[in-house]
Amino acid sequence: MSLFISFEGGEGSGKSTQAETLHKRLVDEHYQSLLLHEPGSTPLGRHMRDLLKGRPWGGETISHGAELFMFTAARAELVAKVIKPLMRQQRGIIIADRYADSTIAYQGYGRRMPIEELVTVNHLATQGVLPDLTFLLDCAPEEGLKRVGELQTVLPLEIADEALGGRVDREGTTRFEEESIDFHERIRVGYLKLAEQEPERFRIIDAAKSIEKIAEQIWSIVSEKLPGPSDAGPPELKLEFPA
Repeated sequence: MSLFISFEGGEGSGKSTQAETLHKRLVDEHYQSLLLHEPGSTPLGRHMRDLLKGRPWGGETISHGAELFMFTAARAELVAKVIKPLMRQQRGIIIADRYADSTIAYQGYGRRMPIEELVTVNHLATQGVLPDLTFLLDCAPEEGLKRVGELQTVLPLEIADEALGGRVDREGTTRFEEESIDFHERIRVGYLKLAEQEPERFRIIDAAKSIEKIAEQIWSIVSEKLPGPSDAGPPELKLEFPA
């Protein structure tokens, strides 16, 4: 069997932590599990991630349209090279730290790009592949941004980068966190609208709860959808790309 789960949420919502926690628990319970990150998890995706977070062009910014297509190019590669092949093979539980809903929330509601056009771009990139289950980690933007700021203050840059899902660039600043609070409020509204439109796929999680309580809530939902653990193959699936 295959099960596709995505984690979504605003900055500092804790979605990366919960995606990693779920993946580790599945592996511990002897389920085949693969944790993916957007952008990333393919050679092209990692290259796009470096471009988006590293600002190799110096102080020059990129247009909203270019940003959109960089994210969706990485997603298209991830779907074609990883997600669809695993789904065809009916192998394991695929966990994505961000997926197509991020484009609608960030570029659509946040950047105010036309939603209808973004839906079309998303469909081309995903080939119509959607998660079976999406967890939306919801919290007030002020709280999320406070968490991000605290991590950047107390942790070394390379550790903060990992803890924040790779959002910190080489100068120690961030892209989306630099936007106004109104930008982040629009993203939250966008996510909640998406969840309202697809209640059968989305599960809204109160991100203000403790990490442990959130993890248990997520596990109680996921465990209902799981068959017995598979004894075939290693619990943690590995990404393999030709050299």
